[in-house]
Amino acid sequence: MYYAVLGPLRLVVDGEPLSMRSRNLSIILTTLLVRAGSVVTVDDLIREVWTQPPQRARDAIYVNISKLRRTLGDMSQDGVLRSRYPGYVMRPHDGQLDLQVFHRHRVEGHRYMANGDYLAAVHAWKAGLSLCRGTPLGGAHCGTGPILGSFDSWLQQSRAECVELAAWSQLRGGLCHSAISFLTLHLAQYPLNEILHQQLMLAFFLSRHRAQSLGVFQRACRVLADELGVGPSRDLQAVRDIVVTDDVGRAERVLASAVASSVSSLRPSGELWCQPDSVD
Repeated sequence: MYYAVLGPLRLVVDGEPLSMRSRNLSIILTTLLVRAGSVVTVDDLIREVWTQPPQRARDAIYVNISKLRRTLGDMSQDGVLRSRYPGYVMRPHDGQLDLQVFHRHRVEGHRYMANGDYLAAVHAWKAGLSLCRGTPLGGAHCGTGPILGSFDSWLQQSRAECVELAAWSQLRGGLCHSAISFLTLHLAQYPLNEILHQQLMLAFFLSRHRAQSLGVFQRACRVLADELGVGPSRDLQAVRDIVVTDDVGRAERVLASAVASSVSSLRPSGELWCQPDSVD
């Protein structure tokens, strides 16, 4: 069994998708998976499933857990879904949950970047990004509870961080043309992210495309003014000045400083969204 929660819930058994049509089952399973290793109380599950819980909400949770165990089949008998007072805990095996794999790639990316192995860091960041498929649950099955809401916010922030770090690693590793394609793609999703605009300007400039770099600056100014009513940051203006004066040395110093700052601010262990409790 493979569980995927970095987007709409997906279950895969022996290479074949397992359908999960029930909204309530999808929310319950996703909640248990994003808190894998930690006990999720029945009250937590009620808050995730219903904005206004029905009178017999606890009984409904028990019934849905029984259905979930039947859906998971033999895997639940192997201890993946366990009852633990005052609720339940999911214990997927290593590599069964995409969130676990995502954490692993983030840890690797942090380590490679700190060690100056930028090409390996790029591979790790991109591998992590490849697992992100959108909003957890999504569409008609979207939950509104505090656990999944917080997880969605964390995931979007972590994904943006991976994009930024992958771009810094590409630029520091001399992969400017690759960075241009990468950043152009992701700026469409994060048009208000000034760091990505700054990185794309540097990528064009270090590829000796000054006009395109200034074009990025102009587009960033328009987007920021139209959407937020603000002007460009000091960092973005500093890169503009570098391009105007054609100061390659200063560009390389800015790049080295930005990467060093990113490395120093990284959480050393690739901190998980939720550290598991000790569950026997």
